[in-house]
Amino acid sequence: MSNQNPITNLKIWNDVKQTPTNFLKKIEFGYLKGKSDINPQWRLMAMTQAFGPVGHGWTYRIVRTWSETAPSGSVMCFAEVAVKTKFEGAWGEEFSGVGGSEIVELAKGQLKANDEGYKKAVTDALGVAFKAIGVAADVYLGNYDGSKYLYEYDHAYQEGQVPAQPQNSNPQQQPVQQQKPKDNRTQEQLYNDALNAIKDAPDTKILNAAMKKFKGTLYEAGIKNACCARADMMGWPIKQAQLNQNSNQQAMHH
Repeated sequence: MSNQNPITNLKIWNDVKQTPTNFLKKIEFGYLKGKSDINPQWRLMAMTQAFGPVGHGWTYRIVRTWSETAPSGSVMCFAEVAVKTKFEGAWGEEFSGVGGSEIVELAKGQLKANDEGYKKAVTDALGVAFKAIGVAADVYLGNYDGSKYLYEYDHAYQEGQVPAQPQNSNPQQQPVQQQKPKDNRTQEQLYNDALNAIKDAPDTKILNAAMKKFKGTLYEAGIKNACCARADMMGWPIKQAQLNQNSNQQAMHH
């Protein structure tokens, strides 16, 4: 097989680059707010459709697993996987990915084991490896705005020349800038999503974001209670003073 045919080279990439929107979940809180969470089972489905059943058209092995202890006493676990695929009847070389999760987390000042840590680390590592052949590539390229795909890329560049960044002055080459997609969820749905995010919040950023988002709404008290409970469970500095301050400010406005 020639490696100079761009159509052949990008065939698999273009087949698996776009994740159906029903397998994407918008991340509402934390440092990844606004990004999209990709269903890991869809990744496996994409690999199976592109190459065939696992073990026949593609395969992987766990190269190694290891753990590292954080200063807080929590323990991170990591996994390295090696993936191999068959293309046009021939097996290729392995390509790898590394992922991580937590097997011992700090909760309410106590260390708590997580028996799914290594499983999540392997899943994460597979997702990283699959990026190399284009699985969900449009999401990682920023080509998904939360509701739709913006461009239809089927090549990285043309005629051996990497194109310059699109100029706003050329509307024929630059898509029309659109407003941020409207979130059609009801306030109650947003509230329930926020409660789920707070329950598993890895840091106080999510708590602060949730309190800010629901300040002055009917759900403010419920959000505050959930935030206090999570902070207490994780042994984080008590945010009650801030909560009281927010409540006092709201009272003054009334």
